[in-house]
Amino acid sequence: MGLITVADGQLNDLEIIMLSTWVASHPEVANEYPGSIIALKVKEVLEDGFITEDERFHLMNTLLQLASTDFSSTGSATAEVVKLPIDDSASPDLTGATVCFTGDFVYGTRADCFKLTEKAGSKYTDSLTRKVSVLVIGARVSPDWIHTSYGRKIQQAVELQSIGHEIQIISERRWLDLLK
Repeated sequence: MGLITVADGQLNDLEIIMLSTWVASHPEVANEYPGSIIALKVKEVLEDGFITEDERFHLMNTLLQLASTDFSSTGSATAEVVKLPIDDSASPDLTGATVCFTGDFVYGTRADCFKLTEKAGSKYTDSLTRKVSVLVIGARVSPDWIHTSYGRKIQQAVELQSIGHEIQIISERRWLDLLK
């Protein structure tokens, strides 16, 4: 599920049921971001056998958040890339935090980022584990991030979030702002 299109900005019952059927027919989709998020939301909507307007609204909002553009407002029929799951409203305390980096950074090399992290009183790691509390995504990320090697770290972080691990995913810009 590399591309998400939310064409008319509305979801009717049949579309939600068809999405559920498609996800069930493609179980590999539900194992990776963003398919795992979509599968979970569709399951929640259909759980009680009745689709409320509130559930429809929240599912539509989820789909719009995952798509980088919205056909109903842009009129663009071009393929849409999956948005990065960055939460730049997050304000993690970096003092003593274990930080992991992924992607390419405008700030400098990975070694430069590690040095700045240590100077700020944080620990760094190059591998994503349950000990990581912050994942920083470099500003030079590709629109095809989900198909890159660093996309796997991002997927792992989202999976950890989905099971309750409190890992924050932030942009390089947010990380630098927090270090000021």
